[in-house]
Amino acid sequence: MSDDTLAGAASAENPAPGAAEAGKPAPAAVTTEPAKPAPAAAAAPAAAAPAAEASKEPPPAEEEGPWGKDWRDKLAKGDAKRLERLARFASPEALLTAQEEAQRKISEGLKPKGKPGDKATAEEWAEYRKSQNIPEAVDDFVKAIVLPDKRAIGDDDKPVVAAFAERAIKKGIAPADMAEMVDEYYALQEEQQFQQATQDQDFKKQAEADLKKEWGGDYAGNFAAMRPYFESVSPELFDNLMGGRMADGRKIGNHPDALRFFAAKAVAENPMATIIPAGGSSSEGLHSEIAMMEKRMKEDRPAWHKDTKAQERYRQLITARDKLKA
Repeated sequence: MSDDTLAGAASAENPAPGAAEAGKPAPAAVTTEPAKPAPAAAAAPAAAAPAAEASKEPPPAEEEGPWGKDWRDKLAKGDAKRLERLARFASPEALLTAQEEAQRKISEGLKPKGKPGDKATAEEWAEYRKSQNIPEAVDDFVKAIVLPDKRAIGDDDKPVVAAFAERAIKKGIAPADMAEMVDEYYALQEEQQFQQATQDQDFKKQAEADLKKEWGGDYAGNFAAMRPYFESVSPELFDNLMGGRMADGRKIGNHPDALRFFAAKAVAENPMATIIPAGGSSSEGLHSEIAMMEKRMKEDRPAWHKDTKAQERYRQLITARDKLKA
């Protein structure tokens, strides 16, 4: 911004030559021409002197300024405390400058302090964390994480959260911001668990339909044979194994290929397990039940031909007996 200036130059008239000697008589003429009278302008400088003196003294209005001497009284409006504060300033311009400076400092104080840079010292980071209420200790940081809906961080998740909290402290991340990230993490987990449960249920229904169609009446027996086959090794082995997952993410206990394999092994190991004979699983019980059914076939043949369930049971018993003989 350029400043405009006003420049005025008042040129004083030069006195006429010989004006200083105006009071002396003119010398004798050297010619026959009569002597010319001295110019009247020679007396002008004496008249201009008072004006020059007056210009050195500024008018009273200039001294008081545009606001006048009583500008403090006008602003104070009779308030003694305000008048006392205004007395600290030499002019209204000084008051305005001070007000602008105070406003600038207030504005800077309200602005969030930026994070220290890469070259910041440990003391600078500590000062920043203190100003942002960021705990220095990991345990205190984790305790300061407040999740919505009064939820709490699970014991299994605390080591993971603590590891992230340590990094958050170094990066100057506040516990409130960390709480939002943890809450989002739980939301993603819940969504994944829901999708996994839905996929497991759909896959189980399809596998059940396929195996029932394939195994027919042996469906229940094949499953009954598997549990004792694994429990002979360990009581928890069957449930732990069936609850596991294949490489494709599907549960072993729902996978048709795995179930076919285990059923074949279990039935080969104990053919009687598929039929679950009434009265026990011993071979004596098997032969006793076969004998009872054969007696019924001879004595009440019409009723036997109508009892399809008994016929299916008889076929299972015969199959188990033949496998035992083999």
